[in-house]
Formats: sequence, C-alpha cells, structure tokens
Amino acid sequence: MRMLTVITLATLSGLTIADEAASQKLNALLEKTTSISAHFEQNTLDPKGKSLQKIMGEMQVKRPNLFRWDTTHPFEQHIIANGEVVWVYDPELQQATKQKLDKQVANTPALLLSGDSKKIASSFNVSEEKSAKNTTFILKPKDKETVFESLRVSFNGSTLNSMQLKDSLGQKTDIVFSQVQVNGKIAPSLFQFTPPKDVDVIDE
Repeated sequence: MRMLTVITLATLSGLTIADEAASQKLNALLEKTTSISAHFEQNTLDPKGKSLQKIMGEMQVKRPNLFRWDTTHPFEQHIIANGEVVWVYDPELQQATKQKLDKQVANTPALLLSGDSKKIASSFNVSEEKSAKNTTFILKPKDKETVFESLRVSFNGSTLNSMQLKDSLGQKTDIVFSQVQVNGKIAPSLFQFTPPKDVDVIDE
C-alpha cells in the first residue's frame, strides 16, 4: 500500500530548552524563510524499527500555504497545495484526490514550513535539543485529534536538515533533506494542478 509523503536525538549533549524560548527560536528561524526547495529521502518504520517503505523525491514550499511534494522513486506521486485545496495525484492509478486544505499547522506538518509560523505556540508544546552539529525542535500537538503524536524538526544552522513524525501507534516517518535552497525563486505554476483527461477525480 502506498503511503503519502507527509516533512535526531541529541540528549547525550545535554541541553534541552522548553516551550516558550524554544517556540520563539523556531518561529524566528521560520520567519526568515519564505521558500524552500530540496531533495528528500523518506523512510517509514514500524514500531519495531522495521522499514516499511522508502521513497525519494523533490519538495518545494512557499509562504503562505503553498507546498508541493513530488515522489519520484519507487513510484510517481504528487501532492500539491495552492493555499486553498490539496491535490494528491497518482499517475499510475490515474486518480486524483482533492480536499480542502486544513490550515491548522498541527494537522498538516508541511504547513509548519509554509504556513503562519506565529501559530506554532498555539498549536504545539515545543522543546529544543542541541548537539554539536544540529538544533532539533520537538513539537507535540496540543490537539489530541491530530494524526501524529510528535514531530521533530532538525536544522543545521538555519538550514532545514530533517523531520521525523511519530504516530500514536509508534510508527515513525523519517525525512532527510539534501540540496536545500532557501528563499530562492519558485514559479507560482508549480503550486497549481489541473487533472489530466481520463483521470478519476475524488472530491473529499
């Protein structure tokens, strides 16, 4: 079964900063970022650490509320948000699903990178772990109805490095980013999608 693309422990180095200070630091990092383009490699693990699926592709995000995740291997899939709706297009299945974009950052992890960063404190309890190379923010949704239990976002300096999502059943999704470009120009057309002819459209 195909899984949709969704976006480092440092306890040995010691310092953990909780809540308000960490939230303000993460907000300051994200406020400086108007767009990100990167290659990603995603690995989904079961609660015992067994790999369930590995995929790779390209992603682009742009404020406000624009994002695109293109899986290129081992299958092709496109997730495109234009600020109002999200399309999930699967060429092999000739199917496109359309749904309204939930602008609550706690419900759509990609919106952490492309949405209103000032909403982080109202949506998450935030803490920070620092290592010699990376700064990792641990976000736990205040809303218990969200699809994930925790989200870890790691930066190398001010550059996005990785994300890790963990759901309530213990399944983890690790996403590692490379070839990261920050605040570069991204064509608006990348965030628009029109289903090709002969594609089944499911409107949710």
